[in-house]
Amino acid sequence: MRQSAAHNSKTGNNKVSEKRIPVLIVGGGTVGLYLAMELGWRGVDFIMVSDRDATSTHPKGSTINSRSMEHLRRIGAAPAVRKVGVPADHVTDITYITRFTGYELGRIAMPSLNEKIANPGPWGETLLTPEPIHRCNQMYFEPVFREFAEAHPSADLRFGWKLASFERFDDRVEAEIEEIATGQRDTIVCDYMVGCDGANGPVRRDLGFKYGGRSSSGDKFYDGRMLSIFIRAPKIYDIMKFPPSWHYFTINNDGRMDCISLDCKGDFVILAHIPPDTPLAEIDAKALFQRTVGADVDAEVVSVQEWWAGLALVTEHYRDGRVFLAGDSVHLFTPSGGFGFNTGIDDAANLAWKLAAVCQGWADAALLDSYEAERRPIGIRNTTESGLLAEQIALLEIPPHIEDPTPEGDAERAAFTIELDKFREEFASLGIQLGARYDGSPVIIGDGATPPPDDPKKYTPSAVPGGRAPHYWIDGRDSLFDTFGPGFTLLRLGATPPDTGDFAAAAAARGIPFKIVDVAEPGILDLYERPLALIRPDQHVAWRGDTAPADAGAMLDTLTGRNAA
Repeated sequence: MRQSAAHNSKTGNNKVSEKRIPVLIVGGGTVGLYLAMELGWRGVDFIMVSDRDATSTHPKGSTINSRSMEHLRRIGAAPAVRKVGVPADHVTDITYITRFTGYELGRIAMPSLNEKIANPGPWGETLLTPEPIHRCNQMYFEPVFREFAEAHPSADLRFGWKLASFERFDDRVEAEIEEIATGQRDTIVCDYMVGCDGANGPVRRDLGFKYGGRSSSGDKFYDGRMLSIFIRAPKIYDIMKFPPSWHYFTINNDGRMDCISLDCKGDFVILAHIPPDTPLAEIDAKALFQRTVGADVDAEVVSVQEWWAGLALVTEHYRDGRVFLAGDSVHLFTPSGGFGFNTGIDDAANLAWKLAAVCQGWADAALLDSYEAERRPIGIRNTTESGLLAEQIALLEIPPHIEDPTPEGDAERAAFTIELDKFREEFASLGIQLGARYDGSPVIIGDGATPPPDDPKKYTPSAVPGGRAPHYWIDGRDSLFDTFGPGFTLLRLGATPPDTGDFAAAAAARGIPFKIVDVAEPGILDLYERPLALIRPDQHVAWRGDTAPADAGAMLDTLTGRNAA
């Protein structure tokens, strides 16, 4: 077991609190709340503490990607989340403009949610996913997450509480938590603790894990000091010279700003670059906004936060003994691509079923070793791609005459529009969204087949073990994913699938939640290439074959950590 400098693992007869729970979650942001939702859905008792009084009130991430929506669909929360955020009938275009009263430089047309669901195509109902991306800010969906988490009898969510200290033992973690308003302290004894408390939280810091990768390297837009402004300006639509969008990039002689519509009614989050040596108190956020608008439009500054862009960082480890990290505690992104909290939700989904399996007794604790092995390479992959996008954005040069109503200005705008086309990839990241693979994991059984090349922009469905199970519409209307159980699911595919052997009996003998699903349509057999496929609780393919294994019990032991060396 690795030892941190701050808290050593111990044995002995230390007196502990009589109260013991399976899991303590530290942090009540998006990732901590998602972990709480899934643990509650799986019936695992937990306590979650958050040093904030409530969920987010300042806007941050604004896109829930398809994979995150699939996770939410699995636990029954997707319909409620769809009810908040950008209205279902509103376009989600990305538009490049000089100012809201100036020139439109380029537009990436993106359909409304209703159009995505109703029409075929890359953002509609395809074989790729039952859940198109959803434009929704954290300040809107986090209350929904909280409501779902609190609805489970196993949940104990404590906002306004902080982690004061913790000690790690071979068989438990002891934590002191404190109610910030009163100073009351409770001792929590848990089997496992998960730090979802961000870059500056106490869990990663006390474990002593360091970030590695690309830090902010300059004084540029999306690569340096930035300002996040929550602003309310419904009158902006009265002076806008072009059709509404969801996301606006303003590019002019005063600089650049990133303007994201929160509700498509007048609430915006504005991301602006500020010089590193300028005191925050000297910045007039309202004037900054009006300057990029190009008019003295009425506006209310609701809140302002500063942050640093250009980060692509991952910690050296995701786990130390009984303490785990997820979300910003292990990876830091620049928001280009919208990969940050979505990668964190995928972390939590990976960890949740494994914690549940161990706490409920149908897996060995060695299963938890696969968390870092599976998720850290994805953290490196996703931060690297996001960092490349941010670097590309930062290097964009603004032509000097881009706002001039002259032939020279017309020529510069035309050339700039062509240059902007390369940024379309930021909004076409299906490979990042759906293409995470766990090749080489100790709880994946490969079959020697080669998966498709990893392409951040393109997702190629593949049932090669290790990847997300390819999606399929049964009879053209029912999602294959909706047939999966909360545990392992064995797919029998095609008109005449082979016998499943002793799979069901072996699972029952081990207490493993297990379900067999038959799909006779020939199209799905073409997609999966084998008539049998075993799907993990997180929808990744664990194994596939032409016939049932000779010893299904031994296979299940491998997949649940019982055969670990």
